[in-house]
Amino acid sequence: MTTGKRLRACPTELEQGIFTAAYGSPLQRRRRALAVVLLGVKHVLRGLLFSWPAYVLALAAFYSGQVHALAYLLLLIPALAVSLAILTRGVRDDYRSRVKDVLLETGFVRGLLFPPAP
Repeated sequence: MTTGKRLRACPTELEQGIFTAAYGSPLQRRRRALAVVLLGVKHVLRGLLFSWPAYVLALAAFYSGQVHALAYLLLLIPALAVSLAILTRGVRDDYRSRVKDVLLETGFVRGLLFPPAP
Protein backbone atom coordinates (compact mmCIF):
# COMPACT_ATOMS: atom_id res chain seq x y z
CA MET A 1 0.00 0.00 0.00
CA THR A 2 1.31 3.40 -0.94
CA THR A 3 1.00 6.56 1.12
CA GLY A 4 0.21 8.93 -1.72
CA LYS A 5 1.13 10.30 -5.13
CA ARG A 6 4.41 11.85 -6.22
CA LEU A 7 4.93 14.39 -8.93
CA ARG A 8 6.22 12.76 -12.11
CA ALA A 9 9.86 13.22 -13.15
CA CYS A 10 9.48 16.01 -15.73
CA PRO A 11 6.31 17.91 -14.89
CA THR A 12 4.92 20.78 -16.88
CA GLU A 13 4.63 24.19 -15.24
CA LEU A 14 0.90 23.64 -14.77
CA GLU A 15 1.43 20.27 -13.09
CA GLN A 16 4.13 21.74 -10.87
CA GLY A 17 1.88 24.64 -9.87
CA ILE A 18 -1.07 22.40 -9.06
CA PHE A 19 1.14 20.01 -7.09
CA THR A 20 2.73 22.87 -5.12
CA ALA A 21 -0.69 24.35 -4.29
CA ALA A 22 -2.05 21.00 -3.13
CA TYR A 23 1.16 20.15 -1.22
CA GLY A 24 0.98 23.42 0.72
CA SER A 25 -2.68 23.02 1.68
CA PRO A 26 -3.60 22.91 5.39
CA LEU A 27 -4.87 19.32 5.03
CA GLN A 28 -1.55 18.12 3.61
CA ARG A 29 0.41 19.99 6.29
CA ARG A 30 -1.68 18.31 9.01
CA ARG A 31 -1.18 14.92 7.37
CA ARG A 32 2.60 15.47 7.20
CA ALA A 33 2.65 16.51 10.89
CA LEU A 34 0.68 13.37 11.78
CA ALA A 35 3.12 11.32 9.69
CA VAL A 36 6.09 12.68 11.66
CA VAL A 37 4.39 11.85 14.97
CA LEU A 38 3.47 8.34 13.81
CA LEU A 39 6.96 7.68 12.49
CA GLY A 40 8.39 8.89 15.80
CA VAL A 41 6.12 6.57 17.78
CA LYS A 42 6.90 3.66 15.44
CA HIS A 43 10.64 4.10 15.80
CA VAL A 44 10.49 4.67 19.58
CA LEU A 45 8.52 1.46 20.05
CA ARG A 46 10.90 -0.43 17.79
CA GLY A 47 13.88 0.96 19.72
CA LEU A 48 12.33 0.01 23.06
CA LEU A 49 11.70 -3.49 21.77
CA PHE A 50 15.37 -3.97 20.99
CA SER A 51 16.98 -2.07 23.86
CA TRP A 52 14.66 -2.64 26.82
CA PRO A 53 17.35 -4.50 28.82
CA ALA A 54 19.48 -1.34 28.90
CA TYR A 55 16.58 0.67 30.28
CA VAL A 56 15.82 -1.97 32.91
CA LEU A 57 19.47 -1.91 33.91
CA ALA A 58 19.35 1.87 34.21
CA LEU A 59 16.27 1.69 36.44
CA ALA A 60 17.88 -0.95 38.61
CA ALA A 61 21.02 1.14 38.96
CA PHE A 62 18.97 4.25 39.72
CA TYR A 63 17.08 2.57 42.55
CA SER A 64 20.18 0.86 43.91
CA GLY A 65 21.64 2.39 47.02
CA GLN A 66 25.22 1.51 46.12
CA VAL A 67 27.92 3.94 45.05
CA HIS A 68 28.78 2.17 41.80
CA ALA A 69 25.20 2.68 40.57
CA LEU A 70 26.20 6.17 39.43
CA ALA A 71 28.92 4.63 37.25
CA TYR A 72 26.33 2.41 35.55
CA LEU A 73 24.13 5.41 34.87
CA LEU A 74 27.05 7.37 33.45
CA LEU A 75 27.83 4.47 31.12
CA LEU A 76 24.25 4.43 29.87
CA ILE A 77 24.26 8.10 28.86
CA PRO A 78 26.29 7.46 25.67
CA ALA A 79 24.04 4.50 24.90
CA LEU A 80 20.97 6.73 25.14
CA ALA A 81 22.66 9.33 22.92
CA VAL A 82 23.38 6.70 20.28
CA SER A 83 19.83 5.40 20.57
CA LEU A 84 18.45 8.91 20.07
CA ALA A 85 20.69 9.44 17.03
CA ILE A 86 19.51 6.17 15.47
CA LEU A 87 15.88 7.07 16.21
CA THR A 88 16.25 10.50 14.63
CA ARG A 89 17.97 9.10 11.55
CA GLY A 90 15.28 6.43 11.11
CA VAL A 91 12.44 8.94 11.33
CA ARG A 92 14.23 11.31 8.94
CA ASP A 93 14.94 8.56 6.40
CA ASP A 94 11.37 7.25 6.50
CA TYR A 95 10.03 10.81 6.15
CA ARG A 96 12.24 11.45 3.12
CA SER A 97 11.29 8.21 1.40
CA ARG A 98 7.56 8.06 2.17
CA VAL A 99 6.26 11.53 3.02
CA LYS A 100 8.41 14.30 1.51
CA ASP A 101 7.10 15.55 -1.85
CA VAL A 102 4.13 13.18 -1.69
CA LEU A 103 0.45 14.14 -1.69
CA LEU A 104 -0.76 11.98 1.18
CA GLU A 105 -4.02 10.17 0.55
CA THR A 106 -6.75 9.35 3.06
CA GLY A 107 -5.42 5.89 4.02
CA PHE A 108 -1.77 6.91 4.25
CA VAL A 109 -1.41 5.78 7.88
CA ARG A 110 -1.55 2.07 7.03
CA GLY A 111 1.03 2.44 4.27
CA LEU A 112 3.23 4.48 6.59
CA LEU A 113 3.14 2.09 9.55
CA PHE A 114 3.03 -1.17 7.59
CA PRO A 115 4.94 -0.67 4.34
CA PRO A 116 4.78 -3.41 1.73
CA ALA A 117 7.74 -5.75 1.39
CA PRO A 118 10.09 -4.72 -1.43
